[in-house]
Amino acid sequence: MIFSNPPPTHDLSFDDITIDGHGYRVFRAMPRATVPKGGWPSIWMLDGNAVFERLQPQDLARHPMLAVIGIGYQTEFLFDGAARALDYTPPSDVAEPRDAERGRETGGAARFQARLLGALHAAAMRDGAPLDDNRKTLWGHSYGGLFTLYTLLTRPQAFQRYVPVSPSVGFGGGAVLKLLADAPSLHGPAQTDLLLMLGDHETRRDQPAPAVPKPNPKTLELAQTLALRAHLSVELRVLKGLGHGQTFAASFGPALDLAARI
Repeated sequence: MIFSNPPPTHDLSFDDITIDGHGYRVFRAMPRATVPKGGWPSIWMLDGNAVFERLQPQDLARHPMLAVIGIGYQTEFLFDGAARALDYTPPSDVAEPRDAERGRETGGAARFQARLLGALHAAAMRDGAPLDDNRKTLWGHSYGGLFTLYTLLTRPQAFQRYVPVSPSVGFGGGAVLKLLADAPSLHGPAQTDLLLMLGDHETRRDQPAPAVPKPNPKTLELAQTLALRAHLSVELRVLKGLGHGQTFAASFGPALDLAARI
């Protein structure tokens, strides 16, 4: 855990906040360098408990001018399965079998988005943290990647760059694809950047591994569709040899590189 071996470039902290009875933990890695004009660029990373467990000192040291914000839950586990299933998924008429079997609610993405952009954002900005609202990146993996796409398609101006990793595009019978029809247009002098990453060895737990490893065709199709949107720059990166869980930490380097280049 990076808290036990902090880098010299950043100050680390976390705070607990409860919103509407839901407990969150906001992790912060704030640069120690001189604040640039306008504030620090930042990357906001979902599943913050696991992110700050798996971040390495060198990840932060390579980007001494980048603030890293992790949005997690009040738990000692790496993931809160029930909370993230509710928070990170859009409404859908098709039940997800694995969530239904475990009694997990889904479809709370709109409420979580309001919390992320409201009270959770304010918690990260406590003590006047100098974060630049015009240089923000959103990162998420799996269901978190699904939420990252959801925000891109519903509130695209909330962040300037989006990094969905191994997004659960099949959730709810492809609920994220249905959002495309009503997605607001992107506009403004600057383009929005999307870096979509996935492995070529990803399979569902209830399915056998493919005879020939390949990336999820639904994700590839989504990337092609998104690339047609005006003012959206799409980069698709296949992480060769990696399965679903492995892409979590493997994506840190490219994601932080992108966020720091804003």
